[in-house]
Amino acid sequence: MARLTARVAGYLGSLLILTSAYAAVYYWGMAALEGEPRTWYQALEVVIHSMTTTGYGQDAPWETLEMTALVVLIQLTGITYIFVAVPLFVVPWLQTLVRPTPPEHVNELEDHVIIAGYTPLCASLVDELESGGTEYVILEPDGERAQSLHEDGLVVLHGDPATDDSLDDAQIGDALAVVVDESEIDHISTVIELADRDDKPRVLALVADPSRARYFRYAGADEVISPKHRLGKALGDKVRPVVGGDVESDGEIELDGDLHLVEYPVEADSRLYDESLATFRRVESGGATVLGAWVRGNFLRTLPTNVHADENTTLLAVGTSDDLERVAEVTGSAGSDYRPMREPVLVVGTGTVGSSVIGNLERADIETVVLDRQDGDLVDVTGDVTTEEGLGAANVTDAGTLVLALDDDESALLATLVARELNPDLEILAAADIEENVSRLQAAGADYALGLPNVAGRLLVLRIFEHEAMTFGDRILFLRLDVPEPFDDGLDRAAIRNRTGCSVVALERGGDLLTDIDGRALEGSDRLVVAGTESELSQFRAVYGLESR
Repeated sequence: MARLTARVAGYLGSLLILTSAYAAVYYWGMAALEGEPRTWYQALEVVIHSMTTTGYGQDAPWETLEMTALVVLIQLTGITYIFVAVPLFVVPWLQTLVRPTPPEHVNELEDHVIIAGYTPLCASLVDELESGGTEYVILEPDGERAQSLHEDGLVVLHGDPATDDSLDDAQIGDALAVVVDESEIDHISTVIELADRDDKPRVLALVADPSRARYFRYAGADEVISPKHRLGKALGDKVRPVVGGDVESDGEIELDGDLHLVEYPVEADSRLYDESLATFRRVESGGATVLGAWVRGNFLRTLPTNVHADENTTLLAVGTSDDLERVAEVTGSAGSDYRPMREPVLVVGTGTVGSSVIGNLERADIETVVLDRQDGDLVDVTGDVTTEEGLGAANVTDAGTLVLALDDDESALLATLVARELNPDLEILAAADIEENVSRLQAAGADYALGLPNVAGRLLVLRIFEHEAMTFGDRILFLRLDVPEPFDDGLDRAAIRNRTGCSVVALERGGDLLTDIDGRALEGSDRLVVAGTESELSQFRAVYGLESR
């Protein structure tokens, strides 16, 4: 609207100046060239008649060439101004009459999410909420921006999220949480207002600058999230092993030749793409067991209904070769054998993302080499990651895993190309600031790429619904447990998982390995192969009284 107002002012101003100039020239020309003086208002009248093409008054025709040329110029100018006015002013004005405006109120909502401040980070959150069927409303104080979001089909209210009236209009009393995004606008006043309310809504604050996180905590936010820190953590979590490891557990076994661990990335053409993670369980109908899924760097042992699969989702399943063939049919992916973490890990970049990756890996005692253009406390090797010399100085040919945590997506793209050329077997994980660059990094050779907006949106959904990812120190272990006495009731793997978190992978009976075991009665000589974290396995043994073997 402000832009249209400026155009109108410029149009009217130029028209006034031009009309006045024409009137002055006509006034002089009639006296000096035609010998028939006119008053100034008569000259103005003739100019207006000519410019609007309504007539030429009593002065036509003119005797001199100069005056005739002047009137022709006035006519052409008038027609031009009319044609300019239609698309620039008349059409936009008509559009404003029929343009839908953001509502002042929304329909009755319940268990919805209120978003204060809409940026690309929250755009990803909206996609996640819509995909999971969760309602939301955006509170936008800027009228034009609210109008634009409304026209894009988003649920938006024009109002200041720092005021009670706007929060009440968004039905804050029935909301699951309020997400405050300060990456473009300072919303500390909004957090203060929310913390002072009697209904005490749950407030999650997104901060672009980690150094400002403490101010939002002081203001009363329940949780302050730095997307770049979480992006680094997600990359670090993807590096770590999730199966086996250094955890000592009585009865722990290695998988033998009959059972295989396989990862299935979800492709865009897969039947699982954009499906609820809970639907992944249907691949178990043939005997396989789903141990969990990587979801944008987080490994989830439970598969929630309100989180959906995308290109950054990888399913981890265990089963016999026949079981896993059926999983491949459902997922549309041949899958690949689960590969434990490969050291050393070469981390490139020591910014916010890189520092977070390095910290996670160091706490897990993972051998790490750090490369950066500039020397620093965290840096082991200095060099240009986009060149063969820079990566060579960091011994990329001997590395098992490369983590690209650069602030520049173009440099990450070039580094991916060079690293893949130098070490074809290298596992490459890359961070991207812009979502569109994720697919470009994967096309360049990255095994796994995460975009900052995607991580922020998915992370917020996990926190809003309190879905916990497996912690960095946990590992999935496999135990063989003796069944002490017959159990006539049919084995219910889903009920066992809900009660203990463990997955019953297989049943050993008389030298045979059975995986399609739901509903089977247990005999006293049977043994179960069970998978879970150390705490889950302890819970399983406590509940069912089974002993390790």
